[in-house]
Amino acid sequence: MKIADLDYYATFGNSFLHKIPAKYKLIDAAIILSAVFYAKNVYSLAIMYFLLMTYLVFSGLPRRNFLKVSLYPLIFTAMFLFSMENLTYLTAFKVILRVLCISTTFIFLIFTTPYIQIFKALSVFLPDIMINILFNTYRALFIINNTLDNLLTTVRLRGGISISRPVHSLKTIGNLVGFFVIKSIETSEKMYEGLKLRGYSDKVFFSRD
Repeated sequence: MKIADLDYYATFGNSFLHKIPAKYKLIDAAIILSAVFYAKNVYSLAIMYFLLMTYLVFSGLPRRNFLKVSLYPLIFTAMFLFSMENLTYLTAFKVILRVLCISTTFIFLIFTTPYIQIFKALSVFLPDIMINILFNTYRALFIINNTLDNLLTTVRLRGGISISRPVHSLKTIGNLVGFFVIKSIETSEKMYEGLKLRGYSDKVFFSRD
């Protein structure tokens, strides 16, 4: 699932969650995240995740795509867990549940709220510099995602990555990561120059309508 699909669901979705004002959804998200952070045991986290999944079933949102996006953070969670020493099953399960609760909460917000409404609600209590960072980061994600898709297509056309060729695969991955980082920096510089040429003055304005 692409980032653009998230924006599509948020803008053109018709579930009852889409009709709730963004500020109330942000408050709900903050309450859930606070409960997740202060949860002391696995059982509390498991109950919260079960309730979130139950909410998903009755929300009318595309469950398959929703779950696919919400599980992405587990890739980085696995890397973190493998780097820990003296890791117990209980600790690992607690970390995984905590990550799933957080990611699911954010995906609920992103799936049902257009980004412009989120930033408008955040602008009430966040400083302008934070809104600028979040807004421009969100815009850059679409450009960078398109760049990554093009790079992955190029890699596949050139033979892709194979376990049977470990040296070649590692070299390909290294080249891919290096080029992607350079291209991302170049893209951010071009985007900043474009904003300046269009009169950007370190502030994003939102309509209050």
